Amino acid sequence: MGADDRRRPHPAVTAVLLTVVGAILLAFPLALHANVTALVDGYRAAHGQAGVPGTALVETAYNGRGERVCTGTFTPDDGGPAVETRIEVVGACETGQQVEARLMPGRPSPFIGYDDPRAWETGSRDWAMYVPLVILFALLSLPLVLLIAMIATRLTKRLLHGPDAPKR
Repeated sequence: MGADDRRRPHPAVTAVLLTVVGAILLAFPLALHANVTALVDGYRAAHGQAGVPGTALVETAYNGRGERVCTGTFTPDDGGPAVETRIEVVGACETGQQVEARLMPGRPSPFIGYDDPRAWETGSRDWAMYVPLVILFALLSLPLVLLIAMIATRLTKRLLHGPDAPKR
């Protein structure tokens, strides 16, 4: 079979594949942003630097996906309305446990759970669970960054040198 006998894929197939690959590559920086903001918010709240101060009461505690998940009610110190939220405590939580915490509002995100509020007890280290995700999505975002850098370099060369710009 010679080179002339090979068939190229239909342009529609090529367009669909490029669209799918592009969407996947764009999802990684979005996930990186969501995890970095969750990491920073959790760190700041657990260190008393951000969030609404108040009291969190653990109403349910269960084991889920390798971690202890605590949910309950957060009541602000300023007397505002109580909020149903996930609660991050120092150590393992138990139903009925009450802790001083800071409430961080959720942030808009295309990913599940990032837009939900979360209460952080001072000294909680659960924010560190985002570190591996930040590293992972930073590495997965590199191909898109490199692609954009390559395109920008070529466009710059064309703008500076015209259409007869050197290929390398």
